[in-house]
Amino acid sequence: MIHHVGEVDSTQRLAREAASAGAPHGTAFVARSQTTGRGRLGRTWESEPGQNLLMSMVLRPDVPIAEAPLLSLGAAAGLAITFDLRVKWPNDLMSVEGLKVGGLLAELDARGDRVGFVVLGLGLNVNQLAFGGLPATSLRALRADPQPLDVPAIAEQARTAILAWCTHPARLDEWRRVSHTLGRVVRVGGREGLASGIRADGALIVGGEAVLTGDVELVARVGEG
Repeated sequence: MIHHVGEVDSTQRLAREAASAGAPHGTAFVARSQTTGRGRLGRTWESEPGQNLLMSMVLRPDVPIAEAPLLSLGAAAGLAITFDLRVKWPNDLMSVEGLKVGGLLAELDARGDRVGFVVLGLGLNVNQLAFGGLPATSLRALRADPQPLDVPAIAEQARTAILAWCTHPARLDEWRRVSHTLGRVVRVGGREGLASGIRADGALIVGGEAVLTGDVELVARVGEG
């Protein structure tokens, strides 16, 4: 079920409170606007009111905590498949040209060594056309559609994709297939090297070493100077 609301501080808060109260797997909240929307690493997620998809979902997979990072990787892969996008490790959605279209934020509630629930936030640029010079774009811009896209319909598609792929056994294979990161020379924190693969636990292999967290910066494609 998707609950549509107007302006809120954060859909993450709504979903987290609902999850704590027992909301079932797949419960989602979509807001027209947020006053304190958040991205990864404490960043602010800003969006023109009513133009984009601001959604948080309750996920209750019966998996060990070690598999928690794979949930957002699977969700990102499913979203990329659905909307013809690419994924940048760990959880950004990109155009083929490398412009940011969206991102995911996962917050875990553990129950011993198992996942109790995960609140998965999604910010997806749907109809916004101006980004103040930032390297970003939207689904509408990519499709060159003269008419605004139906945000509630996009929300239904996104929810279906997340539920189908967050625990799918082929999620990492699909993530690799739609990756915008693998096969490129990248910089993550202080490490620079070829992003050659993704490990079974979701770690990115950079220069032969596993990286568990950080932001990927593209240095060059293989073969470029």
